[in-house]
Amino acid sequence: MRKLWITNKVSKSWSTVSTNGNSDWFSKQADMVKKVVSMMPVHFQVSYKETISSDQQLLTVCSSDVFYIPRRFIADFTDLVNLVDNLEIHHKVAIPMFFLSMDSPQNYDPVLSRMIYEENPSSTNSTISYSDKVPAVRPWNVPSEQEFIKLIRIMAAGDPLLLELV
Repeated sequence: MRKLWITNKVSKSWSTVSTNGNSDWFSKQADMVKKVVSMMPVHFQVSYKETISSDQQLLTVCSSDVFYIPRRFIADFTDLVNLVDNLEIHHKVAIPMFFLSMDSPQNYDPVLSRMIYEENPSSTNSTISYSDKVPAVRPWNVPSEQEFIKLIRIMAAGDPLLLELV
């Protein structure tokens, strides 16, 4: 597990928003991104600028909170978070900025690309969506202990040791 995991390939999770003619919030967020990027060490700036559109009126937004940062990227992630300091940059904007700065999306681990992602979750349980072929379901809702046990049994198809829990 040496690659970054993020949901950039999951539909509805990452989007690009035009700041031109859009709300003031997006414009302010884009200005803060430019400020942070200008303060980054050069190798982060290069990585970020190589992956974003040359159109300065676009902002990358990530509505998912599911990601993984391997140990070899922890220092980079910490450095990038410290650059944000007291700016009121939203995490939906900061997370893609950090990931695009640390590495190229083509190098991200594709494990989360099979994730089931719903922007507007239903109130029903998520167990029906899960299988050993789907690494994550977001948002997640298990309404009862019986459904949790059912989920553990489904997950055990990928990890038989989980059966010891039920």
